[in-house]
Amino acid sequence: MGRTATETQAPAAAPAMANGAIEVLEKSTNELVSLQADQASKAIEVARQIGYEGAMTVGALEDEIRFYQRRTVEAILETGKRLLVLKELTPHGEFKARVDLLGISYRTAARFMQASAKTAKSANLALLSTQIKSASSFLELITHDDDVLDGLQEMDDFDRMSASQLRQAARELQADLKANAEVMAGKDRKLNEQARKAAKFSFETDWPAQVGAAVEVVDKYASEAEKFLGIVMQACSQAMEAAPKDEATQQVWAHGAAALAARVRDAMARQKEVIAAADAHFASTLGLYLED
Repeated sequence: MGRTATETQAPAAAPAMANGAIEVLEKSTNELVSLQADQASKAIEVARQIGYEGAMTVGALEDEIRFYQRRTVEAILETGKRLLVLKELTPHGEFKARVDLLGISYRTAARFMQASAKTAKSANLALLSTQIKSASSFLELITHDDDVLDGLQEMDDFDRMSASQLRQAARELQADLKANAEVMAGKDRKLNEQARKAAKFSFETDWPAQVGAAVEVVDKYASEAEKFLGIVMQACSQAMEAAPKDEATQQVWAHGAAALAARVRDAMARQKEVIAAADAHFASTLGLYLED
């Protein structure tokens, strides 16, 4: 009995893709290519800025990061450089996950990147990176400005200081720099105030006449003030000398003396207030021209 011929079935045709779906796919592909090109461009620019000349692929960067993790200050800087470039190559939101996979805490990665970025811009840090052997000490240094770093470099054995010793020394330097800046700012304010006041007058014309008139007024009322104080002291002395000796008029006298004492006290208090106000005004005006 002959075999029945089996029918060969043709493979099912792939479902036709609608024109709209094709356009969406093409658009998505173009956007992905554009995004990757933009990320690559940014990564190349970062590499140029920090002096990185190594691999520019994610896999190679991760391999080299693992290698440099096993080293000291140089390792910190090289790791930081690669992390900076890797960050630019990594799609938004994925960098932290990649750092976690590398076994680095994000805080540590951030410090390494900060160290590399700052060292690339600071000649001081670049020099210190070759002198400081302790990684923790170097990471302490990158938190300070160049003026503090200059002061630290002048200290004996600074390159052998621990991170805590460097931190303490930096704090003391910052305090000294702040105090010096405040002193200089105070001198500048005084000089500026003097210049501003002197600029109000023409020395050859207005100033001598104004000085002469002011001197006369000051001398006149200074003598008046001295006269008033003399009168007060004289009144006090005369009142005490006029005190009665008999008890019959003692009480009446006491009331009168109390009234006079109150008036003298109030007058003296008022004089003190006026003198204090005048003294403060003098110190901030003409007093600025006295050198003693």
